[in-house]
Amino acid sequence: MKRFSSVGAVLVLIAMLGGCAGSTGSTVPSTSVTQSTHGTPATQKASVTGWIVKPGSKHTTDVGGGGPLLGLVFELLLGDAQPVIGNMNVAQINLGIDAVNVVYQGQVTSIATYSSPYVVNVMANGGDPSSMGVGQVYQGNYDHIQLVVDTASSNVVDASGNTYPIQFQVGQASQSTIGAGARTVTTGTSSTVTMTVGGNFTYGGNPEAAAFTDFNALESLAQNSAGQIISQPTLYAVGTDNAGEVQGQVLNASGQPVQNAVVAAMYTAASGVNRVSNTTNTDANGNFDLHAINAGSYQLVIYNNYTTASGQTITASGADASVGASFQGPSLTVPAGQITQVGTLND
Repeated sequence: MKRFSSVGAVLVLIAMLGGCAGSTGSTVPSTSVTQSTHGTPATQKASVTGWIVKPGSKHTTDVGGGGPLLGLVFELLLGDAQPVIGNMNVAQINLGIDAVNVVYQGQVTSIATYSSPYVVNVMANGGDPSSMGVGQVYQGNYDHIQLVVDTASSNVVDASGNTYPIQFQVGQASQSTIGAGARTVTTGTSSTVTMTVGGNFTYGGNPEAAAFTDFNALESLAQNSAGQIISQPTLYAVGTDNAGEVQGQVLNASGQPVQNAVVAAMYTAASGVNRVSNTTNTDANGNFDLHAINAGSYQLVIYNNYTTASGQTITASGADASVGASFQGPSLTVPAGQITQVGTLND
């Protein structure tokens, strides 16, 4: 199974030691930064294109040399496996990135802004994330991450080459069976939308040096009855020092794979309310990969019938009828920096 093979897009803040100069890898549109009183974006550009960051990993060298500077370099890593969007055979999911921001106590700092939308096909690498863009060195606390998207350059392309604009929903409630996406706030206009997600971005009392943000395409995208693509953006974010991952496989009683079952990692919040940490769907072999979740205790729940945040109804293929709409998987403790294997779950 491929690493990070679940449906999702990953944004990464990468820890760096040393001031960076120059760049490597592919060229990205020009960037600029906005100063803030709570954090300091550096004036140099930095590029660490091609690094694949795993939960708990740290980088202690820069790519261009220079004097000592401890901070964050924002790098955009995106990678989607083929999601379930109606009956479409999806070839591309393109997002036009206008800016990436961090937020602390309501104050926004721009980590990367682009003079023209930076269009990224999040399915370009077949499920493996790759480096798509780089921002700036940043020093300071943050409690939310923002992704600013240009709607005109964001679309879904099917295998026949037909292009479908993405119609982002603003100020709408999640329609998810379990409330996925309810903690993502989407604001904006018909031309630009801003998606904001909070998280625990401290570790040992200090700001996390890196963070994953998952644009969950399973929850975020749906096709309505008119054939239009609508989006109820659903983001999940976690600091990499505290990030875990869960992998497994769903099979029926005959040992055959169950495809498009939705697997959810549920936890009980301090308030006593059950919440979802992230979701994914099983592939043609019944495999699943849940990432961008905090280390901690979870109950896995597998859904054979599920409604996503965008209102799409997903029905699993190959599940035994006697199982019903859902069943409980194992309770488990997910450690930071490791992949937890749960083996085979019988549906």
